Formats: sequence, C-alpha cells, structure tokens
Amino acid sequence: MAERRSLLPKILIGIYLIPTLFPFYWMLKSALETPADVYKPRLLLGSFTLENFSTLLKTTNFLVTASNSLQAALISSTIVVVCSGLGGYALARTNIPRKALIAQIVLFSYMFPEVLLGIPFFALFQKLGLLNSIWGLAIAHVTLSLPFGLWLMWQFYQALPMSYEEAAEMDGASKFQTFLMVMVPLSIPALTAVFIFAFAASWNDFVLGLMLIRDDQKFTLPIAMSLFVQQMELNWAVIQAANFLLALPGLLLVLFGRKYLVRGFQTSGLAN
Repeated sequence: MAERRSLLPKILIGIYLIPTLFPFYWMLKSALETPADVYKPRLLLGSFTLENFSTLLKTTNFLVTASNSLQAALISSTIVVVCSGLGGYALARTNIPRKALIAQIVLFSYMFPEVLLGIPFFALFQKLGLLNSIWGLAIAHVTLSLPFGLWLMWQFYQALPMSYEEAAEMDGASKFQTFLMVMVPLSIPALTAVFIFAFAASWNDFVLGLMLIRDDQKFTLPIAMSLFVQQMELNWAVIQAANFLLALPGLLLVLFGRKYLVRGFQTSGLAN
C-alpha cells in the first residue's frame, strides 16, 4: 500500500509532463527532419539532418539577433538582481513607514501590460537618445521583472533571522559590509531565482523590442523570428530550428538552476 502511494505522485507528474513537454519534443523533431518529412507528420523521427540549423545560421542574421537578445537579457537581469537585493533588504530591515504598502504597490505595477509601458518609454527614450539602443531596451526590460524580484527578496530577507547581522555588527561591520559579506552569500538561491526570471522575461520579450528598436541589425531574437516566417518562405523545418534555439537558453537555465529556484521560493515563503 505504501509503495502504491509513493508511486502515485510519480504517475501524476508523468501524466502532467506529457502535454507539457510534447510541444518541445515536436519542435526539436521537426528541426532535425528534412523539410519534406516535416509535412508528413509522424510521432517518431522520420529522418535526421542538421541542415536546417546550417541553413538558419548561413542565410539569416540569427547570430546577430541572438547576440542582441543576450546583451539585453544580461544587462537587464544584472540590474534587476542588484536592485532587488538592495531594495528587498532595505524594505525588510529598515523602519520605512508603510513599507508593506510600498511593496504591494510595487508588485501591483507588475500587472500593467507591456504596451502601456512601451508608450511612455518611447517618448522618454526619444528625448534621452536611447531609442534603437540595446542599453535602452535593457533598461525597459528591467520593468518586466523588477517588481516581482523586489517582492521576492523582501519576503526572503524577512524570513532570515537577524542574528547573522547582529553577529557581524558586533565584529565591527558596517550596514553595507554586513549586507555584502553576510546577507548576499545567504541569499544566493533567491538572487539566482530572480536572475533566471529576469533573464527569461527579457529574452522572450517581443512588445517592448518592437516598439523601441527600429534598426534590423539591433532586433532581438523574438522580433527576428517573426520575420523568419517570410524570409524562409514557410520553410517550417528551419523555422522550428530557430524556435528550438530560442527556447534552449531558458530551458538550460531552469535545468541547471532548478535547485536554486526551489530553495529561493521555499525560503521566501512563495512555495507555501
């Protein structure tokens, strides 16, 4: 009876994973088949070729747009991690009046759609000379994940006992030294979760990139992907190869950072 109970969760997880992972499997399968076999749907791989990836890299500016996406994602996620760590610690440990209300307002701003954010960004960046700039796009991408990151770190630091900080202060450490040398190492799981979330939000953004970038040499990958459909003349094998490469960084981040994600969410109380 106990063995059946332990087996049931695994069966349920397996059933859940089938519809979740099947689209990714089908995308990879189509990317590894010849264009002719893509139009002959079958469950298993009908043929094997890497020509689709070769065609994608040789006939499109995929590497340029991927580099643009990577730059924007790394810049924005780094800013989000730094601001979330500092802001979350300040909200958790300083006597700011109505800081819970401030955190709630910050989280509420996360609910605004990207289109509404893009319009004021366009007007502001036009005056600042940040339009058509990877740095400008990265700054705009900060708004996609900073509210959640700040909320997560606020919850995380509230869950940590103050004894660590008190011990550091007794040794003569300043507030900033205590944060940098004691609290940051303790908050690596939560900061990693914030980084993964911010990176994925920037990497997959389409709306802000479309509104703030005009030069095709500075397009990010999601925007370029919308053009590949016309450029490839509906060559779905090559398009699926591009889709697979677009999804790969996010998948790798989750696979290699899953333990940090779980620990970060558990410690912050969001997994309860």
